Amino acid sequence: MQMKELMVRAIYCESLGYEASFSYIHAIKLAQQGTVLEKRVGYLAVSLFLNESHELLLLLVNTVLKDLQSTNLIEVCMALTVVSQMFPKDMIPAILPLVEEKLNHPKEIIRRKAVLALYKFYLIAPNQVQHIHNKFRKALCDKDPGVMTASLHIYLQMIQENPEGYKDLTASFVTILKQVVGGKLPMDFNYHSVPAPWLQIQLLRILSLLGKNDPR
Repeated sequence: MQMKELMVRAIYCESLGYEASFSYIHAIKLAQQGTVLEKRVGYLAVSLFLNESHELLLLLVNTVLKDLQSTNLIEVCMALTVVSQMFPKDMIPAILPLVEEKLNHPKEIIRRKAVLALYKFYLIAPNQVQHIHNKFRKALCDKDPGVMTASLHIYLQMIQENPEGYKDLTASFVTILKQVVGGKLPMDFNYHSVPAPWLQIQLLRILSLLGKNDPR
């Protein structure tokens, strides 16, 4: 039986509440050394088995670094996904430049996952991403609505902490909301004929924070 099949069974055992800690190191190895499909199972298992403080996660850092530099789109996606879910706080400086680079990637799915990874970094280590706020603004104006939507998570968090620092973006958020309400986004964003309702809610929350106690 192949290791990836055994790993799927270990995931099933853990989902039922049975400990399968013996398989954790094998999940790391599968993500490190397997084929694309095996790496996918390995990354999935790691994200389900381990938490950010688990000591075994350090063994995955070099693999993530290598996959972030891969020319294989799937490998880059897998690395960004696991980074946005769980990654040692102390290791963020090692991969931050690579994640920043992905904000300029020609594929929108990579840019979107990079934004979500940076959002995760902002939540656990905000001081380490302070220098790239201008790149967040670039993501807000991205031609792909999925990337723009992902950037709103970061802005909602930052505006909650310091609304005065982002009032200059009020017009941009209003413009985006008008485009959403006007049905300018792809049909995939609609829900029961309502244009991107969750995105509208996110924008309204941001605008309410920016307009709070503002006499204008």
